[in-house]
Amino acid sequence: MVSSEVFQRARSPQQKAVRRAAILDAAARLGAAKGVRVVSLGDIANEVGLTKSNVLRYFETREDIYLQLTAAGYRDWADRVTRGLDGIRIVGPAEVGTVLAESLAADPLFCDLVSEGAAALEHNVSPDAVRAFKRTLFEAIDDLADVLATRSVHLAPEQAAEVLTATIILTAGLWPWCNPPPVLAELYRTDPEVVRTRIEFVPQLRRLIEVVVRGLIADGRLPVAD
Repeated sequence: MVSSEVFQRARSPQQKAVRRAAILDAAARLGAAKGVRVVSLGDIANEVGLTKSNVLRYFETREDIYLQLTAAGYRDWADRVTRGLDGIRIVGPAEVGTVLAESLAADPLFCDLVSEGAAALEHNVSPDAVRAFKRTLFEAIDDLADVLATRSVHLAPEQAAEVLTATIILTAGLWPWCNPPPVLAELYRTDPEVVRTRIEFVPQLRRLIEVVVRGLIADGRLPVAD
């Protein structure tokens, strides 16, 4: 926890940047430990040693904080995928699935943020905040699509962008399914009937991404803009 006295003294742009970074770090720690969905603005304020009103001087809402963490997560994800592709000589559908799935699993907080995104985090923020977030997301996807198309055997940039979009949608659905609440986790451990519904995140996501890639290759057409 950062001393509230330090925050009260902060006046310069540099000090204000330190405040913002501390708030984001506190939200990330709590989200990783407890799950993004259950973390409140009060939790974040307590963690960083501020009142809620002080936190709201730097961010519009709790959702704004987590949306900005999501934007940073997209940039980090693009870097991880690029590094993963660098170690592969021939990138086919199976390799695309493996690199994308494993790069996502390497950052559980980002997966949790993605699963909360459209359903919650984009609902209590201003148009400007959503616009800034979408701009970062689109830039990350476009840059990563160019890298993926350059390295993969069959994908054009437009198809690579479709693969990445599908990957994010699949992650949003699979992550909560594969990381159940305690009651369901206990049933998975003890009830043979329920355990049949359990899904492992990386193998399932890898397989589904590979299916998407093979489908786009077989289709052979580039997406048509509306």
